[in-house]
Amino acid sequence: MLPKINFSKYLFINLIILLIPVNFIIGNLLLNLNVIILIISVFFFYGLSVFKIKLNNIDKLILLLFLYIFLNGLINNFLNSNSLPSKNLILIKTIAYCRYLFLYFVVRFLVIKNLINLKYLFFFYGFSALFVSTDILIQYITGVDLFGFSAEVSDAGTERRLSGPFGDEYIAGSFIQRFFIFFPYFFLIFFRFKNKLLFQSIFLLTLIVSLLGTLLSGNRVPLIMSLIILILLFIFEKEFRKTLVSSFLILIICAFYLIKSNENYNVHLKQLVKNSYQLSTYLQKKITAKELVVLENSYVKEMETGFLTWGQNKFFGGGVKSFYFNCKTIKSSVMSRYGGTNCNSHPHNFYLEIGAILGLFGFALLISIFLLTCFFSLKKVFSSKIVIEQKRLLVPFLIVFIVEIFPLKTTGSFFSTSNATFLFIIISYIVSLIDKKKEDYIEKK
Repeated sequence: MLPKINFSKYLFINLIILLIPVNFIIGNLLLNLNVIILIISVFFFYGLSVFKIKLNNIDKLILLLFLYIFLNGLINNFLNSNSLPSKNLILIKTIAYCRYLFLYFVVRFLVIKNLINLKYLFFFYGFSALFVSTDILIQYITGVDLFGFSAEVSDAGTERRLSGPFGDEYIAGSFIQRFFIFFPYFFLIFFRFKNKLLFQSIFLLTLIVSLLGTLLSGNRVPLIMSLIILILLFIFEKEFRKTLVSSFLILIICAFYLIKSNENYNVHLKQLVKNSYQLSTYLQKKITAKELVVLENSYVKEMETGFLTWGQNKFFGGGVKSFYFNCKTIKSSVMSRYGGTNCNSHPHNFYLEIGAILGLFGFALLISIFLLTCFFSLKKVFSSKIVIEQKRLLVPFLIVFIVEIFPLKTTGSFFSTSNATFLFIIISYIVSLIDKKKEDYIEKK
């Protein structure tokens, strides 16, 4: 049982929580510092109370996962130390990765004990996506964003991708896709509009600005994932289906306008269709064990490289940060016909990377965590006992999580700072909100 909430501690912790999206924009150095300060400050303020929450099945699986990751890294570091550029590279990276176990339980503790102001969190997380979207729109119209960053211009003299506040990193679409859903839900949960038309207008406007920002960013996969978010919203929010259909139609119209008015966007979006077809053809042949005919597409080559790297250590994988070094040892007659393997730091797909790094055992553990999180969330959302406020606090986290773990998409590394931070925070919120009692969901306004 915690003592009465200390306001200064409460304020400090919430400030650190609210800075997370800002540090996603600034970069990994500050994001890592943000995570470390959050972990240290919570343990400093509340000590071992963090670990005194009642563990559920997902908590136990996450503990088991990190225990496995640690043992896996220890063994792989011992077995492969001679082939690594640094003797203890795998072990060091494995120990560093275990900070996300502490992050998970710290956020779990804070949500369960009502130490996070969800009203401010929804506003700030959603507003950060809206800000980036607006910055992208300004960059598209004027050629320069609010921070002086210019658009990426092609040889034809037209924009192809826009970065907004991310400068020379073209990842704005991914950021918007992750956070934009929180802004409409901020109004949906924490405000009571007497004028329904006014609310629907705000709901539609925030969706449109966010979707346009994602479209103009030129990040193709986040655009597809944003459309999936609209579909999921359509399923969960019956009351706003007309608004969601309107936003979808406006996005389609804007996409056609871009295709017609800007040759680079035309080529860029058409390439998305082509790549999707080639990937689906590749996966179909892979599943049916048919001969691979074409590996010319770089994404297809990366996926095949991922499968081959996984095949080298099927059951236990090669350990954290081992993908590139194991990939370089692959000898494949099929791949050699197409210029050899595409050995990057990761295979651009969460599941292939998890298999290659942690093997089938680690893969099974993570899939179990993902499936159980989805199962218990959906069970809660569609329960006849749940009140609308409970549902609407849980749904945005669930939607973001489903999109984050969507298997048929290209991704960054599962073990990177940004992806690991985001994923374990989202899982922690979901698991905590599932556990919370009905009367704890909505703060007094």
